[in-house]
Parts: sequence; C-alpha cells; structure tokens
Amino acid sequence: MGESAQRLAGKVAIVTGGGQGIGEAIAVGYAAQGAKVLITGRTKSKLDDVAARIAAAGGTATGIEALAGNKEHAVATVERALTEWGRVDVLVNNAHTFTDYLPLEDPKMEENCHTDFQSAFFGSLQLMQACFPHMVSQGGGSIINMGTGFSIRCEPGFLAYAASKEAIRALTKTAAREWGKHNIRVNTILPSALTPKAIWYLEDSGTYDLELSKVAMGRFGEPQDIAPTAVFLASDDSSFVTGQTIGVEGGTTML
Repeated sequence: MGESAQRLAGKVAIVTGGGQGIGEAIAVGYAAQGAKVLITGRTKSKLDDVAARIAAAGGTATGIEALAGNKEHAVATVERALTEWGRVDVLVNNAHTFTDYLPLEDPKMEENCHTDFQSAFFGSLQLMQACFPHMVSQGGGSIINMGTGFSIRCEPGFLAYAASKEAIRALTKTAAREWGKHNIRVNTILPSALTPKAIWYLEDSGTYDLELSKVAMGRFGEPQDIAPTAVFLASDDSSFVTGQTIGVEGGTTML
C-alpha cells in the first residue's frame, strides 16, 4: 500500500455512518493510510461491502450495526474496537439523523429537534465519553465531529439540523478545552458532499442550482473531497490542532 500507508500506521479508528457517503470515504481513506477501522451504521450489508473493499485493497476493517444516539450501542462500539485491536486512537462522529425541510412554526418542529439532537449531539457525546478513559490511558487521541455550514448560515427550514450541529461545535470546543491536558484533540469538520441523502434532497426540493450558486468553487463536493482533511486531523501532522472548525465545502461558508 506504499509509503503513504504509514501516515496512520498503528492507529485504530472508529467511523460512524461508515456504510456510505462521507463516512465510507473516510473509512477507506483511513485504511489506505494504515489504520485499522471499525465502521458502524444501520445496514450491516453496506458495512460488510465497505469492509470487504477495504480488505481487498490490503486494509483492515470491521463493520457492526449501531445507531447514533443509542448509549448501549456506543459503549458496545468502543468495546468492540478494544476487543479487536486493543485501543482507540481516532473517533469520527459522522452518523447523524437529518430531518427534512420544516418551517419554524410547524407543530412537528419540537419533535424534529429531539430527533436531531439525540442522534447528532447526544450520539457524539456518548461515543466521546466511551472513548475518553481509553484515550487518556494510552496517552491521547483525536476526535473529529461533523458540523454543517447550515448552522453558521442558519438556512430557513433547517432549525433542528442547524441547532443540533451548532451544539456539536460547542461540544467540540468544550472537549478541546477540558481534554487538551490529556493530549486528546477535538475538531469539527463542516463537510459538503453529494452523499445519497444530499442528492435526494437537491432533486426532491428542486434546489440544485440555488445551492450550487452558494459554492465559491463552483462545484459540489464528493465524499472523497472530505477524506483528506479527516486523515490530516487523525494523523500526527495535526498534533497541535484542536478546538477548530474546518470547512471542507468549497467556500460555501467562510468563518
């Protein structure tokens, strides 16, 4: 797998939502760089397909069913990584529920907020807490949370999604402050890519041209565009980077 495989050699990574889209691209990227990868998701067959593709390329990966926001699943996920490989160096909280467009005044808004917060915010928190003692004992680790430019721009119709993701940025920065002394780094990526869900939304809502017009680079991203930044944040190259929000979305959101 070449010299570049050594960039994450010896590291163990958990990537949630690794059966498709951005999570899949990150998992494949990590394995190509030498990490052992545990991928989670709702559909075992998708996870098995990704793990098989990684194995065929000479990498190491295992897939297990787990839902973001389920505390028992979070604990079991971390325990599985420890059982398989004895450590957890990297956690990527990528698997989050995305509720569709809903006006603020809609009676279902409160329910949508509960759904998004349970999956995104509490799901990330649960896995971070489960990884924490193991990262402390091994001398550090890297946690990568997924935000969204929607939480910065506050696009109409996406309060639940934006609020839960902005809460994740607060979680990231708080953890970076509290856990820096343990050499645990925590950062947020704002990704934008044509995942299956994003493609469905753009087609269903008829907003393809409108959303494209917001991208400074004039094209939508692909999942593979996100993976290199996730590799950087997982690697020792980013050993002095923590508490940051990094947009990988072609300049749609500029901080």
